[in-house]
Amino acid sequence: MKGYFITIILFFLVFQINAQEDELIEYTPTERTVFMPRFSYSYTSFNDIQFRNPSVNLMIARFNPEERDNFLFFSLSYNPQIVINIDPDFPGINHSASAFSIYMTGEHIINAGFITRTDKPLYGGLNTFMGMAGYSNNLIKGERFSMFLGLNLLIMDFGITLNNGTPWILWPLPIIMLNWEYSWINFSFMPFPRLEIAPKSPVGLTVRTNFSNYDVAVWYKKLREVNTARGESFTFELFAIGVGIKNETDRLMFADGKSYGINYNALYGTFRLFRLFELRGGWTFNGKEGYGDITSSGRTSITEFNNKIGQGYFFSVSGRIFF
Repeated sequence: MKGYFITIILFFLVFQINAQEDELIEYTPTERTVFMPRFSYSYTSFNDIQFRNPSVNLMIARFNPEERDNFLFFSLSYNPQIVINIDPDFPGINHSASAFSIYMTGEHIINAGFITRTDKPLYGGLNTFMGMAGYSNNLIKGERFSMFLGLNLLIMDFGITLNNGTPWILWPLPIIMLNWEYSWINFSFMPFPRLEIAPKSPVGLTVRTNFSNYDVAVWYKKLREVNTARGESFTFELFAIGVGIKNETDRLMFADGKSYGINYNALYGTFRLFRLFELRGGWTFNGKEGYGDITSSGRTSITEFNNKIGQGYFFSVSGRIFF
């Protein structure tokens, strides 16, 4: 479980804010607090096996548009993952809950948070929980390129026991984030690679990977140039239509040490409106499942998804608002 959760480093949220910064600034001319609730639901089906994933998330940001390098950010989310027709010896539901906070001032970022994902959240023991706190510094801050370096301190059960029988629960994790922007290409590494070709053009390409899975999509975007009262301008996306292919893995971790996972490919289409509402759906194929245990390193022992579960379909819908 821990190895999985490490991949969900909260610094993704920092650059989510940066990606929407111009839109937020346009509607927030003075310092204020912005609330951003988000709701989503996804459904994935493979013959008899079904995954259902409702999710709620609340993001709160406090910032001043005149001081873009200073803000306070908080995120709270809950996501029950329900599996239909799983092996009866395995629980059919996981609960994922998380809370993160980020404070940025100048070139410094301080973060703290926790995440738990199991059939017994919080009270299932240290093997169902991960806490973190860290600091990073914007060492390189150019017009086109920026780099953050820092260190997170993780709190979890690593499966390491000291001589007196006490578990070792602290571990340092380096923070490395890169962002390179140009007129026709954007590349970021935070904490995984993301490439965007022609981000400000009507037709573009995005590639994402976490080294185990991938997502490649071609987009058509309806864009509009917007001028602010301060004489600045930015490109605003009215809507976008995309088609893509992805490989995805979902894993469930249980408090008793068992684990379950599926891996599949999918061809999909997606529609996005104002970057606030998104509808996605498509065909899933090469579906495979695997059962295993959580190892002492926190990763599932599922090395092969050798039980074929066929093909099916998926759809998801998500929306968010600002106020």
